Amino acid sequence: MPMERAGVAILFAACGLLPAQGLIVAPASHAAQEGTGGTNVPFGRSSPTRVQYVYDAMLFQGPVTITGLAFRLDGLTTAAAKTVDCEFRLSTLPHALTALATDFAGNRGADEAIVLPRQLLTLSAGSSGASPNAFLPTIALTSPFAYDPALGGLVLELVVHGPPFGGYTLDSTFVCNSQDLPIGPASCVGSNALPLRVGSSSPQVMWGRPWVAQATQALPAALVVLALGTMENGVWAGLPLPFDLQPIGAPGCFLSIDVAGSWAGVAASDGACAFPFTLPNTPTAVGAWLRFQAAAFDVDANALGLVTSQAQKAQVCGWEPVARLWSSGVGALTGSREIGVAAVVRLTVQ
Repeated sequence: MPMERAGVAILFAACGLLPAQGLIVAPASHAAQEGTGGTNVPFGRSSPTRVQYVYDAMLFQGPVTITGLAFRLDGLTTAAAKTVDCEFRLSTLPHALTALATDFAGNRGADEAIVLPRQLLTLSAGSSGASPNAFLPTIALTSPFAYDPALGGLVLELVVHGPPFGGYTLDSTFVCNSQDLPIGPASCVGSNALPLRVGSSSPQVMWGRPWVAQATQALPAALVVLALGTMENGVWAGLPLPFDLQPIGAPGCFLSIDVAGSWAGVAASDGACAFPFTLPNTPTAVGAWLRFQAAAFDVDANALGLVTSQAQKAQVCGWEPVARLWSSGVGALTGSREIGVAAVVRLTVQ
């Protein structure tokens, strides 16, 4: 083989051995979506600041080596370049995200590493003012960090020793809205000439937080039953869903979901009946669907003496599986703990 071709072949072979680089946005839901929050922690404050941003393991598909990271400015905002006296650390969270400690030391894993030693770091200017803004240039880490999500969440600790004056607001995660979506046929009408209705009392359906389903337009003092289900079609207990209740004396009324669980209450004088729940305190609940339907006893409505609402479903949409612990001053041992709040980051990985 001529020397020139041999050299080219060796070069291509060597390039093939280099690890491929990729990009991970955490959380991925914000890759192209603006957060509803912005934060001046830690780069936009006029005092030294320490913050631990935590990203749950469920945001990663497998082990990676992190070689750089990038932030983005909050949507519709701009910022001038600024130089900050700071350092970056990475580690693996030693416990569940929901057990985030209020002391910084309690959240540092045994693998904690200084990935960007203390230095004067120039943060890039952002002038587009888009929504969302593009990510700022990547900050290369001086020490790559090997991260395995099977061992826990990722802790990014930023320590700003001496920030200059001037705003620098990062995009941060959001409190979501999840609208009720109707399932199956419409409600049937009671003896008060009103259709029985059911819905979520708030559009913020979030893990670890209260969720209230509320039936309305029942007869005052009527017994109201709420059913939670897992199915909205198919066959349940030998019944095709939605199941028409006309053959058993309730024309226009339907059972639209399976009955995985049921709860009873008594309607108030305005015909409303609330059913409070607390959703499981785990980020894995994000994306789960809550299917629910109400029924109320009404002896004058039909031969069965029962009316049903149209069923609804709502999706658990937050909190995002992230958190932060932060304090003013870098010497504080403890800080303010917030679940569901973190700066949106883009990680460069191998």
